[in-house]
Amino acid sequence: MNSTAVILVLEDERAQILSLRAQLKGLGTLAEFSDPEPALAYAREHPCDAAIVDIGMPRASMDGLEFLRAIRQFDRDLAIIIRTGNDSDQIADGAIELRAIKRAVKSKTTLAELRRSTQEAIDETRQRRAAARSAAAAAFTRSQLAEALGTYDLRQAAADLQRGLVQSLRNRLTALSALASLLQTDASQTKNQQFTEHAAKSGALVSHLLETVNAFLDGPFGDNRSAANAGVNDSLRALRQYFRGAERWAAEGKRLKVRDLLSDTLVESGPLELLNGLRHLVEYLLLHAAAGTEVAVTASVLLAPEPLGRTLAQAQIVLDGEAIALAKPYVALRASATIPGLPLIQVRDAFSHEGADARTGNLMVLIRALVEARGAVLLDGSASGAISVTALLPVAF
Repeated sequence: MNSTAVILVLEDERAQILSLRAQLKGLGTLAEFSDPEPALAYAREHPCDAAIVDIGMPRASMDGLEFLRAIRQFDRDLAIIIRTGNDSDQIADGAIELRAIKRAVKSKTTLAELRRSTQEAIDETRQRRAAARSAAAAAFTRSQLAEALGTYDLRQAAADLQRGLVQSLRNRLTALSALASLLQTDASQTKNQQFTEHAAKSGALVSHLLETVNAFLDGPFGDNRSAANAGVNDSLRALRQYFRGAERWAAEGKRLKVRDLLSDTLVESGPLELLNGLRHLVEYLLLHAAAGTEVAVTASVLLAPEPLGRTLAQAQIVLDGEAIALAKPYVALRASATIPGLPLIQVRDAFSHEGADARTGNLMVLIRALVEARGAVLLDGSASGAISVTALLPVAF
């Protein structure tokens, strides 16, 4: 973002405002206030990129910490630097609780330090706001997808919860980082050896914690590229939960039975794409089944190349089989039911036609998920009406 930054300054001494105006020249536009009430009103109406707040304002209606508490009621993303005239630990504790990122002691903070801290605050605010906008956009996209599919399933809700938890963890890391920074700043200004050692040890611990937790959040649990891999058991658990509340099928005496893997395995498919594909497959079978029919979904691992090759060779119909790499292990997700009068060729054709109603099972949803994951579909049937559809997905490493 290249637009001019807006820096809110709350300071009850005119001389200090003039000093800050000179010290921060070139970093952005200053919105200067000596009274907290107008400053709050401005912050509500105008998104700011950073705030510099004086803690001790004896002539004002509230002090700096009360101002921070008020601003956090409507703005959780604004990065705030507090300015104090002393080194009180109580002030530092209160500021950290309210997610202030830096403390600048007026008599001890250099011009270079203040400018660097202000630029860091601007950058952090913009990163937080960008993350919030991305989360809002993702939520809107998911809601539009859910509307198009005719449902908002539990897996989507779980994905929202996971993203919220990840964002909360990242925010707490910011607070921990700020606390370590305050401790180290205080340590550099004291001759207390024990406190200096404590601050250094705390800084090292926080640094290690940041590295470890960020590695965790950037892994399969988090929101980076590897998060696109779906857990088989997680997907089947969500599928089971979804159909447990599907009143339409329960009223017809139709039911779903799911058997998952002994230990969860990741496959190269997006979690929501895989779940929606399996959901449409089960609904397709339930739609064509007679009242009282059970649809069974089972998961198994096919090691390469013998069991995988044998499974492919024995299948009556193979869709997208050319995508299969026999050197890799695959997970087989098999949905089966006894549906007399449903020709296997009709099931095959359903994979090439868009369904008009999401509740009737649109098998194109599953085939698209498999194409993205370089998987395949196997179709088998018998004279007695037994139908099975197997989705093959490569194991993710």
